[in-house]
Amino acid sequence: MQLGLVLPHTGARAKPGLIRACALAAEEAGFATVWAVDHLVMPHHTDSPYVLGRRPAPVADGGVSALMSPNYELLTTLTWVAGFTSRIGVGTSVAVLSIRNIIATARQVATLDVLSGGRVTFGAGVGWLREEAEILGMPWDRRGARFEEAVALLRTLWDAEGELVEFHGEFHEVPPMDPEPRPHQRRLPVLVGGHSDTAVARAGRIGDGWITAPMSAERVGEHWGRVRAAAEAAGRDATTLHCVASLAPGTPVEPDLLRGYAAAGV
Repeated sequence: MQLGLVLPHTGARAKPGLIRACALAAEEAGFATVWAVDHLVMPHHTDSPYVLGRRPAPVADGGVSALMSPNYELLTTLTWVAGFTSRIGVGTSVAVLSIRNIIATARQVATLDVLSGGRVTFGAGVGWLREEAEILGMPWDRRGARFEEAVALLRTLWDAEGELVEFHGEFHEVPPMDPEPRPHQRRLPVLVGGHSDTAVARAGRIGDGWITAPMSAERVGEHWGRVRAAAEAAGRDATTLHCVASLAPGTPVEPDLLRGYAAAGV
């Protein structure tokens, strides 16, 4: 099992110096990956409940900013970090595809993977904050179907073998275009986030693995079994998939805790 660290790039303590110090310390200590999270807009008011806990919960006015401001943007932060580190992986936990232009994201992530020498792990999810998407002018309807097509488009662009690549889907129509830069990695991994029944099944069907919100090792093990079952039902080799778990901030990292996550399949 590999260990990673979430960078302090959001919230009241987030400062460039602290982000840099944590990334360098993590690399020196032998951590495998540093991770960053994704929000582009922090609306003052939202009717969208927060759904990544055990139960959906309302968000108070100003609650997103109180938790996340200042919020240094995900891919910009990871690109900066990759520039002053040399070995440690950089991961998105998770990029919200519902708020992002997929072709622009494909180019940004491929560029980061090339410039970092193949250190990117791309975690992606559908998101939960409808108001964020609306402020950005992005559609929110059928976001599960849009997400699956977005993953297919990312892989088409990243895995293109010829001089030109094109894509014809329900939501994206891409005429022949130059696919460069392609990622340094032959297959850049896409881990699917979320823990609803639909998200867990989606991770097994189309993901290179599953990336969790903070939850116990027991819950991770239960969901991971369902991810693997969905992969096998889709005719995929479940043994090739990866499980990435996360801990709530402040959780003591004890040996028994790590053994529990390892036993769950992390």
